[in-house]
Amino acid sequence: AKSAARRGHAAVAVGALRWGDPVLDSAITSVEDGLRYRGQEVRALLADGVPFEQTAELLWEASPGEWPELEGPVAPPGPPLWRMIGALPGLALADTPRHGGTAEVEHQRARRLVSSLAAAASGASVSGSIAASVAHGLADESHTERVSAALVACADHELNVSTFAARVAASSGADLYACVGAALYAFSGPKHGAASSRLDAFVRECMTVGVDAAIADRLARGDTLPGFHHPLYPDGDPRAAPLLARAMEGDASPERDVALSLAERVPAQTGALPNLDLALYALARSMGGGPDLASALFGVGRTAGWIAHALEQRQSEVLLRPRARYVGR
Repeated sequence: AKSAARRGHAAVAVGALRWGDPVLDSAITSVEDGLRYRGQEVRALLADGVPFEQTAELLWEASPGEWPELEGPVAPPGPPLWRMIGALPGLALADTPRHGGTAEVEHQRARRLVSSLAAAASGASVSGSIAASVAHGLADESHTERVSAALVACADHELNVSTFAARVAASSGADLYACVGAALYAFSGPKHGAASSRLDAFVRECMTVGVDAAIADRLARGDTLPGFHHPLYPDGDPRAAPLLARAMEGDASPERDVALSLAERVPAQTGALPNLDLALYALARSMGGGPDLASALFGVGRTAGWIAHALEQRQSEVLLRPRARYVGR
């Protein structure tokens, strides 16, 4: 009986790691019946134009504070996401007492870290809002509101791959820089933060053979359609519509127009609805950018959530150490 019970628990545990039941408690973000940060609906935050900085402080449960104006940190040349990764060790080394501190100290450290990584991604100094600086460095300042909306929409999403990595690091007592570093490396994969590159390949197929033909070819091969469906949102990703609407209002480009056409035709033909990846790609194209800009918006925005989860995990004082089920000989 005990053996059978253990097998039952094992099946539940395995399922929990594959979009299954929740595996830990969190008061940060809810994905039940929409998307909410600390109880506030993200659609409402976007509609009200709440700044990214205020959204980050909401996630951290921090009092409003002063955000630093920074020169871009030294980072190797390359795509924005990898500039963020490259800048991180230097930021950590420059912050000698980086382990612990009061909540107020950690919140100010978090503001400095988010601002620094935004500067690294954009290659521009952070003065004024982070959204304005990212828009200036990676697109154009006329797109500041679109950048701000993307950062807020991407700020957190419960226990995703990169956030789980941040929480595992935090559970060991690692500092904020290490937690964000763990998250960034997990984020860099093509199934997560770099998903826009896979979507770009799909858009190129559409531009070569036509949208309907590209959809049909992918379905005939049994391939997935990148940019569509989300396991947590059978009725549609709540982040997609607000960003797609802003993409429609942005600058036209062949890639943007194909992405917007896919947003209409794929649901009509398959029932699959657009997700955040398609919305970010279309938005980036409407600002004159491409996959790198989409990944940068995603990564800069998500730094707020990684930090929120690292801080929350520390408070639990629980070391995250799942077990593996041995299946070898």
